[in-house]
Amino acid sequence: MSPTDTLVLAWHGSRNPAGKALIARITARVADLLPGVRVHTAWVDIEPELLPETLARVGSCTVVPCLLASGYHVTHDVPQAAASVPHEVLVTPHLGGSLHRALLDRVAEAGGPGDAVVLAAAGSKSAAALAEVDAVASLLAAALGVPVEVGNIYLSEPSVADAVALRQAQGTDVLVLPYTLAPGLWGERIAGLGVRVAEPLGDHADVAASITGRFLSATRFDQRLLLTLES
Repeated sequence: MSPTDTLVLAWHGSRNPAGKALIARITARVADLLPGVRVHTAWVDIEPELLPETLARVGSCTVVPCLLASGYHVTHDVPQAAASVPHEVLVTPHLGGSLHRALLDRVAEAGGPGDAVVLAAAGSKSAAALAEVDAVASLLAAALGVPVEVGNIYLSEPSVADAVALRQAQGTDVLVLPYTLAPGLWGERIAGLGVRVAEPLGDHADVAASITGRFLSATRFDQRLLLTLES
C-alpha cells in the first residue's frame, strides 16, 4: 500500500440511512474515476469505527477530508488520526471552496434564486470555518445577482430560521440553499420553514470530481486526468 494507490474518504458520519447510501454512491463514483486506486470510506464522528482505526487497518494512504469548512474535524481530528499511525498518510485540503458550480446548479434546479438566498451551513465554533462559508456566500451573491446570507443549522448564529425570517419580513421570495453534502435531520427542520429549499450537494458530479482532484493534486498521480477534471 502507498499514498498513491490507496485513498480514504473521511466523512463526518451519519445516522441517516439516506445519507449513508449517498456517501456509498459518491465513493463508488470516485472509485470509477480512479481505476487501480483502492478507495475506502472512513468517519470522524458518530460511527463505531473512526478514522484512526481505519487508517491503522488500510496502511499508507491519502486522506481527503470530505468536509466543507475547516472546523475541529479538519483542523484536529483528521491530522491527529494521520499522526496516530506509523505509516505514511498524506492529508489533502478539505472540500470547502471547490463546489461553487455545484451550488449554482442546485439553485437552477430549484427554480432560481428568487429575491434572496439563505446558504444553510452546518455552523462552527471556528472563526476560520465561518469565514470560509462567508466567502462562499459572497461568491454566490456575485454570480446570482441577489443577496446571499448565511444561516447556520447548528452551533452558530444566525440560525437558518432567523435568516429566512429576516428576508421574509421584507416580502422577498427566499430560497434556502443547503451547503451540506448529505441529507439528515437538518433537512426536516428546514422543510418546515415554508420556503423553497434546494437539494443538498449530494452526488452532484462535481463532488466526486473535487475529491478526485484533491487526491491527484496531493499524489501527482496523473496530471492529464487532473486537467480533465478541472476543465
